[in-house]
Parts: sequence; structure tokens; C-alpha cells
Amino acid sequence: METKYIGEHLLPGQLGHFFVLLAFTASMVATVAYFAATRAKEETQIRSWKRLARTSFFIQLGAVFAVFATIYYLFVSHRYEYFYVFEHTNQQLPAKYLLSAFWEGQEGSFLLWSIWHCILGTVLICTDKKWEAPVMGVVSFAQVCLASMLLGIYFFGYKVGSDPFILFRHANPNMPLFGRSDYVSHLTNGNGLNPLLQNYWMVIHPPVLFCGFASTIIPFAYAFAGLWQKDFGGWVKAALPWALFSAMILGTGIMMGAAWAYESLTFGGYWAWDPVENASLVPWLTLVAGIHTLLIYKHSGHSLRSTFFFFFITFILILYSTFLTRSGILGDTSVHAFTDLGMSGQLLVYMALFTLPAIWLFIRYYKKIPAIQREEATHSREFWMFIGSLVLFLSALFITFTTSIPVWNKLFGLDMAPPVDQKFHYNKIQVFVGVLIALGTAMVQYLKYKSTPRQYFLRKIGVPTVVAAVLATLLAFFGGINYRAHGIGFLIALYLLLYATVYAVVANAAYISVALKGKMKAAGASVAHVGFGLMLLGILISSSRQQTISLDQLGVLEGYFGKGSPEEHTSRENIYLPRNTPMHMADYRVTYQGDSTAAGDPKTYYKVWYEKLSDSDRVAEAFHLYPDAFINPKGQEGLIPNPDSKHYWNRDIFTYVTAVHPSEQKDTAQYVMHDVQPGDTIFFSNGYMLLERINTRPESPKYHPEPGDMAIGADLKVYTQQDETFTAMPIYYLRDSSYQYSIADTIPQLSLYVKFQQILPQERKIRLAVKQSDTVSDDYIVLKAYVFPYINVLWLGILTMIAGFLMCIRQRVRQRK
Repeated sequence: METKYIGEHLLPGQLGHFFVLLAFTASMVATVAYFAATRAKEETQIRSWKRLARTSFFIQLGAVFAVFATIYYLFVSHRYEYFYVFEHTNQQLPAKYLLSAFWEGQEGSFLLWSIWHCILGTVLICTDKKWEAPVMGVVSFAQVCLASMLLGIYFFGYKVGSDPFILFRHANPNMPLFGRSDYVSHLTNGNGLNPLLQNYWMVIHPPVLFCGFASTIIPFAYAFAGLWQKDFGGWVKAALPWALFSAMILGTGIMMGAAWAYESLTFGGYWAWDPVENASLVPWLTLVAGIHTLLIYKHSGHSLRSTFFFFFITFILILYSTFLTRSGILGDTSVHAFTDLGMSGQLLVYMALFTLPAIWLFIRYYKKIPAIQREEATHSREFWMFIGSLVLFLSALFITFTTSIPVWNKLFGLDMAPPVDQKFHYNKIQVFVGVLIALGTAMVQYLKYKSTPRQYFLRKIGVPTVVAAVLATLLAFFGGINYRAHGIGFLIALYLLLYATVYAVVANAAYISVALKGKMKAAGASVAHVGFGLMLLGILISSSRQQTISLDQLGVLEGYFGKGSPEEHTSRENIYLPRNTPMHMADYRVTYQGDSTAAGDPKTYYKVWYEKLSDSDRVAEAFHLYPDAFINPKGQEGLIPNPDSKHYWNRDIFTYVTAVHPSEQKDTAQYVMHDVQPGDTIFFSNGYMLLERINTRPESPKYHPEPGDMAIGADLKVYTQQDETFTAMPIYYLRDSSYQYSIADTIPQLSLYVKFQQILPQERKIRLAVKQSDTVSDDYIVLKAYVFPYINVLWLGILTMIAGFLMCIRQRVRQRK
């Protein structure tokens, strides 16, 4: 007899699955209709097929957004009978991170990709009637593939996709809980979002990155349509703004990931050459190469074949990176990769469905693609732009080969090991790539297409060359640049790169000023090149002058970190901080003042007081940092720290916890409840506290208000028998009109903890819980701190490069109109 389950809300899941099927079916109809419109000869037939295709595309657009809305509703209403909701959310998860939970899972990220295809496709339909049918045919077929990733149905014994609306009891049918008809009432909480992803960057970085992934299909589709329609050069003008947009948005998404890594991870930087990072960088490199060869074709007629190749390979590499990160094959080499959901075969089919037709068309029509037989002159702009594109492609090839080591091992039964020193393995090649590209961006705009008189070029480039040489020399000798390189050859390459990046910035700025006479409408490429130079310069300066200031001068931590620990070889770069004991660290006096937690937050925040000392040992500046750490409930072992930084215009102080007291001694102190109103006092072992007032606008680094919050704080003044005075403010707040939270406050010097437990409206009082801990004598943390000088040059370069791309897009759109 089939069990009748009580309390299940099946309708949202049934509607969600219906919308997935509708999106899949409608996108298939749109694909067929656009294909028919492309093949039709008569204008009436073309219009008829286009009308059907647009209608179907907009139906699948509505269905895709309906799927998103349904999942979001299940998240908000905490329907844990659905496995996706249980796996990625819980009651304590702040509302602002619900979107992060949405794309934490593979199903949500595929849906996000599909949403961007819907948006980009709508823009294309509204702006390009000529190429709509063949281009949107490719986009609609991609939507068929993405929708299939969410089907979760069996087809001839093979599972197609993973259903985000599958019930928990269907995903794990052998759990004893599901033998109960009322199991829903026992699912009171979910697993929650990985604490590493509970960061505002994880709300905005994935959507931007997936917009970049999705946008690469547009240049691919234009190139495919050009071969399909045998209009080999007619698509170029329409595709250029899209290619620029794709490069801009994909690059922005990649660098947002770098910013997240810098703020949230502890490897001491913003780029680690992780395989997942590489998988997104490589398509960007080939896309930028394709943009430059496309510009070559527009101005000289050369490199159209290369443009086809680069636009094809860019989207193919996007699909390949999707396979790498979602098949589980990178599980041993990357901390960012997804686990395998059994869709590896489907991902390979998806890649093959786009790769094989594109390659077949390219080979079939290769000789018909217009090409000038005469070679480019070596003193022409197009020659060096092509060389730069080739360098970018070879760089992408090198990165892809190393990143794919797990693939080669599996395909050919090899036992290749990833590089031991991963950063140096990549940097030893990429530093030379950087030199060539930076020199190219400095000089290429001073060259003319087809031919450049030598005297003209030397006259124009001479002043920027000398100015850059002087500035780079001054920076190298007086800027505190100190590279710790592997060998003299690599060291020389780093200084060459320093000169080349300064040269790129100076030469492009001079080009805007002199050659363009300050006309910014045409300066987009130069601005982007200035940004690229600044970005490389920021990397070089910050890495060369990065300083570890948490040095264990007395050897207290010798042997503290166990064998195999990430800090084993750098124990001297950590400092031991007993609680409430000031310790000297470079120009600072640092005091660990205690820790605290907030309701619903798995992290423990460690309060670290920095005092910057002047030459006379006076305090010139003081501030708090709150690095946090936690034991990850999602399966990673050990303490996982998140850093905190103090930002200045010319440097960052970057701090994180590497170890904490193991808390072997049990705290036997208990909380005592006190019902008080303003003016009342609460006594503890060596003093008392006074409730001064109820604060209706509380502020605390542990409380991040959201619209609709109702929050109050208890302003407390604490007095001790030694005539010391302290303040505390525990906070109590309501969120979403139903969820109650309490944020405790501590006075570390007194080992005093205060919680705001409850509001008592009838008595016009509040209930405070007070505890004085008895386990602080052995409390300590181990801290690591860096100084990153001029890191803002890197971020400024990224913003400048984005601005340059925007200027280029605007210029190309205007030219097309």
C-alpha cells in the first residue's frame, strides 16, 4: 500500500517541472522555426516562420523565468521536502544570500545561464532583423541543450538532466525518515549555504560571470551564420559590438572572482591559477584574440579565417570549461569544481553538438573564405595585431594543456601529476606573454594599416618610449620593487614586464593626447589598453612589495603546525596572540580581544585591535579588524578562515586567523536571565552594568540591516570594582516579519557575555542573558598578516579597461547605425 504523505506541497514542484518541459519544447520549436526561416526563399514564408520562432522563443523565455520564480518561492517558504531546497538553504540563511544558494547547485547555475540567453536573445531579436533567423537558430538550440540539463527524466535507461524539483524522499529513498507519513514535520531545517559563499561577491559575481559565458554564443552564432549563409564577411559589422560586450562582461566576471578571492580566501592574493579560474580565463584570451583579428579584417581584409576560428574556439572552450568544472574530473585539483551529478556524458554531447558542425562548416568553406594572398607588411598594424592574437592563443593553449591533466590521465591511462609549484609553472610562461602583449599594446596604435613609414613611426613612438624608460627605471630603483624570482632569467623577465607595463600606460595615454587630440569618442581601444597596463602594473607592484608583518621573532610557534598543514613551512610568518595581551608586529601593537558569534551565522568573529605606533612609540592610529573562521559543515575538514582588511589608498592590511585555541577546557558558566528596563542594574562577580536606554537604531559590525528589519539594541554601561568602564550593546531583531535573531555582545577584558533574549511588551521590559566565562586563561589565536602595497592600481586598471570596452561598444554601435 502506497504511503500517503502529510504536509507535502506538491503543486509548486509540479508547476516547476511543467515549466521546464515547456521551456524545452518551446525552444525546440523555436530552433526548428528559425532553421526553416533561414532556409525559406519566399518573403511570406520567412515572415511566417520568424513569427512562429519569436512566439516560441518568448514562450520559453516566460517558462524559464517561471522556473526561476518557482525555485525562489520554494527557497523563501523553506519547503525542505524538495531536495534542492534542503541541500542549499536553511532557516538561518539571511535573505540576501538566497540568490547565492540558488546558483550554488548545478541546476541553478544552468538555469542562470539559460536566463541570460533569454535576455541576450531578446535584445538581438529587437536589434538585428537581417541576421535574426540564423543567429537565433543557434541560440535557441543552445536553449534546448540547457533546458535538457533540468529535465531529470530517463530516456532509454539514461538519465537526462537533473531535476531541481525532485522531492527529498525520491532523491534519498532509503532514508528511514521517509518511512513516516509525517516526515515533512520533522524536516525543520536544511543543510544551508556553504559559509564560504556567504559573501556579497557571491551574490553578484556568478550572474556577471554567467552573462559572460552566455554572451560568447553570440559571436559564435554570427560566425556560424556567416558560413551557413555563405555570406563570409557580411556578419562582421553586426558581430563586433557583441564580441566587445562579451569580452567586457566575461572579463568583469573573472576579475570579480579575483576580488572575491582577495577578500574571502587566504592564499594571500587574488589569483592562484586554480583550474576553475583557468577555465574561465582561457576563453577570454581567445575571444580578445578574435576581436583583434576581426578588426584586422575590417581595415585590411586579412585574418578573416582566423576570426572564424577564434570565435568558434571561444564558445567551444566555454563548453569544455563547463565539462571540466561540472563533471567532477577536477575534484582532486580544484577546490571550486562541482561534484559529478552523472551528467558528464550529457555535457560531452552538448559540446559535440556545437563543436562538430562548426568545425565541419569551417573546413568545408575554408578555401571560400576571402583571404588576401599577399602577406602583411611587417611594419603594418595588422601584422603586429595578428602576432598579438597568436601569442594570446598560444598562452590559452598552454594553460588549457596543464589544466586538462586529469583529462589526459583519464583518456590515455596516464599518471601525469599537476605541477608542484603551480604558480611558478604558469608564471614562467605568462610573464613572457605579458611582456609581448604589453609591448604590443604600447606600439601597435602608432602603426598604420597596410604600411607605416619608418621615420613616421619612430618620430611618434620616440617620446613615449623615453618617458616610459625613465619612469620604469625610477620605479624599479626607488619604488621598493623586490622580486623573489626562480633564477636570473625569470628575474630579468619580471623587470622587462615592469618596463613593458609602464610603456603600455604611457604610450596609450600619449596616443590619446597627441594622435587623437584628446577626442575620447575614438579612444576606447587606447583607454582599454591603459587599463590593461595598469592592471599588470598593479599585479607587479603589489606582488613585489607584498610583506608579511606577522613574524614569529621568538620562535614560539616552532613545530606548532602539524606536518601537512598549509602553514607547516611558514610557521615563522604567524604570530601567537594570547587574549588581552598586546604583541608587537612590525609598526603595530596588536591585541586579540575576544570572539563572538551571531545567531544563524556559523562563523566565529575574532576581534583584533591594531594600534599603529609612531617613532616615539605613541599611538598614531587605531582600528579593529574582525577576521572570522569556522568548521565547514559542507564537508571540508579543518578550520576555514576568512580574512578582514584595512583599506588605504596606497595599501591594504590583510589579516586572517590560522589557528585558534582548541577549547578543550569546558566552559561551565551558565547564562542568567534578567528582566530589566532603562535605569535598572545587573550585578556580576566584579562589577555591575546599567541599562541606559533602548536603542531603536543599533549599529554593530556584526549586524547588517536589511530593508524591513525591526531591530533594537540595549545600550549598556559596565562598571568594575577597579573603576574601569566599558560599553556593550546586544541586539535583537525581527526579519521578514517572522524570524527572530539575537546578536550577543562581549566584553573580552571581563570575559562577559550579554545576549538580548526577548522583548516583554506587557511588563515594558526586556530580557537579557548574562554570563561571565571561566575559561579565558588559555584563550589565544594565531594570526597571519600581510601588507599589500598599491593593490588599488590593479582594481583601477580593471575599471579603466571596462570603461574602454564600453567606449568601444558605443562607438561600434553608432558606426553600425
